[in-house]
Amino acid sequence: MKNVKKAIAFISALTLMGTVTACGSTDSGTSSTSAETSATTETTPAKELDEEDKAAVAEIDTGDDEKLENGTVKWLSFWDLNPANGKPKSVELELFETKYGGKIEYIPTTYETRYSDLSTQVLGGTSPDLFPAADLDTFPGKAIAGMFEPFDDYLDFDSDLWSSGAKKLSDEHTLGGKHYVAVVSTDAGCVCIYNKKTISENGLPDPAELLAEGNWNWDTFKDMCVEFTDPENKKYGFDGWWFEINLLLTTGKPVIDMKDGVITSNLMSAEMERAENFMLDMNKMQLPLPKAEYNWVEQPQRIAEGTTLFYPCGVWALYEADLSKFGEQGEIMFVPMPKDPKADEYYLPSGVDAYALCKSAPNPEGAAAFMKCKLMAVGDEKTQEIAEKQYREDYGWTDEMIDMWHTTKELTNENPVIDFYAGTSSDIYDLVHNPIKDASYNGKEWSTTRDEISSAVQNEIDALNKEIEENF
Repeated sequence: MKNVKKAIAFISALTLMGTVTACGSTDSGTSSTSAETSATTETTPAKELDEEDKAAVAEIDTGDDEKLENGTVKWLSFWDLNPANGKPKSVELELFETKYGGKIEYIPTTYETRYSDLSTQVLGGTSPDLFPAADLDTFPGKAIAGMFEPFDDYLDFDSDLWSSGAKKLSDEHTLGGKHYVAVVSTDAGCVCIYNKKTISENGLPDPAELLAEGNWNWDTFKDMCVEFTDPENKKYGFDGWWFEINLLLTTGKPVIDMKDGVITSNLMSAEMERAENFMLDMNKMQLPLPKAEYNWVEQPQRIAEGTTLFYPCGVWALYEADLSKFGEQGEIMFVPMPKDPKADEYYLPSGVDAYALCKSAPNPEGAAAFMKCKLMAVGDEKTQEIAEKQYREDYGWTDEMIDMWHTTKELTNENPVIDFYAGTSSDIYDLVHNPIKDASYNGKEWSTTRDEISSAVQNEIDALNKEIEENF
């Protein structure tokens, strides 16, 4: 359930307008829970865009206002693209409905059964059109297995609609030169949330100011944690589940990479060794919150209490009406992950708003039109203004947070990095996911971990690359 909530909130953030996602999204074969989902949708009406915002959306030039012959796009997911739970309609959905006469037909599933449900529907001749790919577990494995089709006959990946970051990451999701995932936008995959009052009371430099000075990096992050940490008084430098993999990505080298349709491993790279040894040093200095002492449950409320300095997490954690676990309004702030001081660029872990076209999709033209609406909404200035208004009104963000949100998005879009280990195979995921955290969690030497897993990982990669070569 932790992964479900993380994915739901993250996707909601990426859609700019807070499109609702429901943790109660259901398995399509379970009537009782399906009824619960329907009840939730019916009893909690969506917020319409106000007339001024609707007018602004109507003025967006799509270049082709012709209505779709088939406006219905079937969306199989554990969260809905349609608004509910009192959330506002997204700009992209308003645009899709207004310009193309489109609508999204939500086919509910669960996080756990989404792939088996997709397989059942594809084999049964009732394929949906779109499937969520933002969890980064869709590609390349599920594409190799034949669950998805390329977008290229319906979407122009060389058009000016794509931002540099979205274009780069879409191009990484290719097999045989064809795009199997459309990444329509990038966002911060992880930010360091902190409390400004805690920073001030401990005489520490403000990370936002260090960022502005070009001095926010691993070293300054570590120095602040060292200055703050006092294990005897239960004060620690950082907490959370997302620090390790996202620190690794700031090197610019994901654990498992995908370039030009070929899967590669960076387990033996100097960059990964440097990052793992850095985390090992922090473990030895007792800088991370000792998770075992807290039953392996993260403790974000300690940010407000002033007993943990940083909470690295997706920016989606700040898309809540109640942020009191991080502090009072005006105290809460965040910065992107610190820069690898030895990297040639400021690489940042990227979240993605991404979609896959299902095998035998009945309406690929409609799916592509909706992708175009999402691309236009992301790049539209008025859309950004609407989003800012909602962040202030719904989540209590300050102007400083809004400015940092823009800065973080811009930095991420310049050099976004994602990891493909969750999308290759379950065996690679199991081999990699926990061991890459062992240095930070358990003080285990990286050289030992690497030697234990690298050969098995490479064997899996070789087998997958052979399938790609033979079938794509």
